[in-house]
Amino acid sequence: MTQTTAQNKPSAGWRLFMKLQNPFMKWLLRSPFHVVVSRMYLLLTFTGRKSGKVYSTPVQYACEGSMVYIVTSQGYTWWKNLRGGVAVELRLRGKPVQGCADIADDAPTVSALMEKIYPGLNTAQRAHFVPGKVAITITLQDEKEL
Repeated sequence: MTQTTAQNKPSAGWRLFMKLQNPFMKWLLRSPFHVVVSRMYLLLTFTGRKSGKVYSTPVQYACEGSMVYIVTSQGYTWWKNLRGGVAVELRLRGKPVQGCADIADDAPTVSALMEKIYPGLNTAQRAHFVPGKVAITITLQDEKEL
C-alpha cells in the first residue's frame, strides 16, 4: 500500500490551482481548440473501482507507438483506480482512443517514464522528482486511430 507523506502530497496551493484549472483543461481538450495543448496533454477517463463513478482528468503525457506514458504524484488518489490493467478512454489529440492502463511506483520505472515525458531533465533533476511519483503506462487498443 502506498503511503501519502509530506514529500509526495501536493501543496494546498497547488491542489487549489489544479481544482480551478482542470475544468478549463477538460473543456479545452474536448473542444476544436484542443490543438493548443493536445501535444502535451490528454484527457484520461476511467471508472472508479469502488464507486463505479466515471472520472476524467487532464494529464501530461508522452506517446511512443501504441504506448502512452503518464507520471503523477502519489499524493493524488485518482491513479489508484488504474491498478491491475483497467480499461480507460483517452481523448488523445482530439480523438477518443481506448486503452488498458497499469501502474508502477518503483523508482527505476518512474525514472524511465519521466525521461520519456520530460526529456529536458537531467539525471540529477529526475532523481530529485522521482520519489513520491507513480508511473502509468497505457497500452492503446488500436494505434491506427491516431
